[in-house]
Amino acid sequence: MYTDTEGGNKMKKKLLVVSAVLTGLLLTACGGNDKKETTKSEEGTIATSQKIKISSPVPLSTLDTTQTMDKNTFTIVQHLFEGLYRFDDDSTPIPGLAEKAEISEDGLTYKFTLKDNIKWSNGEPITAQDFLYSWKKLVTPATIGPNAYLLDNVKNSKAIRNGEKTIDEIGLAAPSDKEFEVTLEQAQPSFLTVVSIGWLAPQNQAYVEKQGKDYATDSDHLIYSGPFILTNWDASSDTWTLKKNSEYYDADKVKLEEVKVNTIKEENTGINLYQSNELDLVRISGQYVQQYSDDAGYVTHSDVANYYLDFNKKEGTAPANIHLRKAIAQAIDKEALTKNVLNDGSKPLNGLIPSNLYKNPETSEDFRKFSGDHLVHDVKKAQVEWEKAKADLGDKIKLSLLVSDDDNGKKISEYVQSQLQENLKGIEITINAQPKNNVLQTRKDKDYELSLSGWIAGSSDLDSYFNLYAGESAYNYGSYKNTDYDKLITDARTVNANKPSKQFDNYKEAEDILLDQDAAQVPLYQSASNYLINPKIKGISYHLYGDYFNLRTAYLED
Repeated sequence: MYTDTEGGNKMKKKLLVVSAVLTGLLLTACGGNDKKETTKSEEGTIATSQKIKISSPVPLSTLDTTQTMDKNTFTIVQHLFEGLYRFDDDSTPIPGLAEKAEISEDGLTYKFTLKDNIKWSNGEPITAQDFLYSWKKLVTPATIGPNAYLLDNVKNSKAIRNGEKTIDEIGLAAPSDKEFEVTLEQAQPSFLTVVSIGWLAPQNQAYVEKQGKDYATDSDHLIYSGPFILTNWDASSDTWTLKKNSEYYDADKVKLEEVKVNTIKEENTGINLYQSNELDLVRISGQYVQQYSDDAGYVTHSDVANYYLDFNKKEGTAPANIHLRKAIAQAIDKEALTKNVLNDGSKPLNGLIPSNLYKNPETSEDFRKFSGDHLVHDVKKAQVEWEKAKADLGDKIKLSLLVSDDDNGKKISEYVQSQLQENLKGIEITINAQPKNNVLQTRKDKDYELSLSGWIAGSSDLDSYFNLYAGESAYNYGSYKNTDYDKLITDARTVNANKPSKQFDNYKEAEDILLDQDAAQVPLYQSASNYLINPKIKGISYHLYGDYFNLRTAYLED
């Protein structure tokens, strides 16, 4: 999400500091909280004990920041690992471990200067070489991470991850311990948003290599660059604890001494613990939102997210049939799903891109409004497509729907099952419920037919959504391939990166191919996050990207 008052290529060379970060480039939070938590600017009496207990809907996946994928884990990552930049309360990138960033006039070179006396949690200095190591590790074919595409705009990075060039040819340099330089292929106004997420946090090469295969497998084999450290965690843990990092450069701003986290899948269990003062923060949805919306601790805000139905389009299978996909896409009543099933502030979505992600800096028009609706609910049209599909597939087919085994997964899958079986006679849907982390692995293994999935904005880049269906994307689990689509999204992020209106045209045409022509995905809804939070906790931040909530400056009031 950004505006460009200087016309893109006319960007002036400047230093980015806290007081004037990305002026003219980044639009701050659109949408945001409907009911805002007390901000840190409000003074209160800080309690003597700064210990809280919160819940997580799922366990952590991996804490190797080059491999982390899911937002629940990223929420913890953003507390443990800080990078060059971080987000302020309005989701604007501001200097983190970097003191400043100098951007060249053409927008192709970023020169970061690190803060003085920044340290790892073990007391060792954090240097520019730590960033050079972790960024190279992310894109090196032998150690590549799922988010390696985020550095495709770094000079030679895409060719490196595709095995066409060596890692030494990447457009990264660390001239000294305090200087880190990045050379881009094309100007990228959203670049500082990307570097504000934990996927580009530093890693200490000597430490990582000393730990070997044990690195990041538990809290004893990690060191941290952020405001908190982790204790009592391994890959099988349902509980873990965050503690204040005394070596953090801004430790005096961190008030919480301890945050105990407990994995709680059943919302009613979490609510009961909250009401008995055994939990200070719990996420709620559905019927509980209506039930507790008047509670003093109720907090809600819109997510920049797309929850959708995805197809494994493997050749020779039923979901490879385009008429079946179009039938399914138009058979589901999204309005009823959000109002009657979810009933938690979620909104129907008829496009790949959710609202409030990105506005055209020349027209201030949100991309979702610009691109319009795609394959909207229309049972008659769905049934016409189903008749065409039956010519190839027969009158009756059985499809498996992969879902997470939490409350929302159960509700949504049963609704989708009902809609498809009622509106498309002859289709039988069986529900395959798995733990959320297992669902992700099953999708990566391409061992599914249909799946309920979600993508939450990691940055303001439109491309992060379109990349899900790029032919070579690590996230393209359903094996979608369309050369016209690939060319459009490539042009949008390269030759038209600084031509907002042309970029919008590229992406709109790509969305039309993906959804209207190929029905590669069925967008369902844009979610909302709802919480019950101890009213005595102040100073929580809710960022549009990276995490669900952030406790860096949170504190307990008396």
